[in-house]
Amino acid sequence: MFIRIALLCFPLLIVLAGCCGPAAELVPVSVEKTPVQITGGYSLGRPMLSGLEVYGKSHPCNDDPSVTCYQTIIDQSVVKIGWDENFIVVERHPRAVVFRATPDATNPSWFIIVVKTNAVYENLSYAQFIKRMETLEIPDLELLDAMDVYKQRQ
Repeated sequence: MFIRIALLCFPLLIVLAGCCGPAAELVPVSVEKTPVQITGGYSLGRPMLSGLEVYGKSHPCNDDPSVTCYQTIIDQSVVKIGWDENFIVVERHPRAVVFRATPDATNPSWFIIVVKTNAVYENLSYAQFIKRMETLEIPDLELLDAMDVYKQRQ
């Protein structure tokens, strides 16, 4: 009886360890392709069967230093992105579920990353986004389709 329970639970433990435990840091296991560089060490990547995310600077993984890990700065789904050497601006449409969900365009939020200081202004309304752009004296940056940027830079 114990063996039967152990055999049934083992696959569940493997899945949970891969998505929620220390193994969750092993990005190459769950990222579709190597993220594409944007600026200042930030990159745009796509987890398997998901939307685009913005990652911070890559680093050796704690569990296996020979593997590269990326810290998620902006969760999926990044739909528009613009940048220069000082700033990254992002429009995000959240997803109700992680895999194979359509981004919710009725609930957008905007993000600003200050490359030099790594400051992140997150989940801004459009009005807050415009005001913060003015406060930080960010030049007009063209917001490009994030998936086009991702595909063109591969």
